[in-house]
Amino acid sequence: MVYVILSGNIEFCASISDEIRQKITDWNSVDYKLYDHFYKKMKKIISEQDQDFHNEVAMLKKINADFSKECYEKVFPVYNGNKIGYSLRASHETNSTCKTLATDDVTQTHVIGLRQFKDKLPPSDILMVRNHMQNLKKHNPAMLDWADVYKVLHPDNAVPEKNEL
Repeated sequence: MVYVILSGNIEFCASISDEIRQKITDWNSVDYKLYDHFYKKMKKIISEQDQDFHNEVAMLKKINADFSKECYEKVFPVYNGNKIGYSLRASHETNSTCKTLATDDVTQTHVIGLRQFKDKLPPSDILMVRNHMQNLKKHNPAMLDWADVYKVLHPDNAVPEKNEL
């Protein structure tokens, strides 16, 4: 399983005062208790695993690190540090796997919806997704291009007209 980290802000979390942290915990007490329970349960299950399990986890982490080094040249914060963007290595500018993994979940959901309902969606919805993707692309150059999505939506006409870009 290969993944790319797209969100996280350790600096922001570290800057939260103890008073604010306690308020957040109080407001979300049920969520916090659920999270804490299953986090402890997961840690217990992991600690009970044999060495083969831990070797596999280490191997997957290495594969993921190698994949990231292969695909991405630069990692940088976007959206006040809450999201992470990437730039592709020149040798991988057309690699759809690298691009797809660097694309955020909201955009992925939009693209899946376009693929499933392309004949039923009004042009305004398609335009909204295109504009969303073009705006995000400014901050995360490694993500999918509208042209990549267009190829899937229009396989017989894989080159979009200028007004469709």
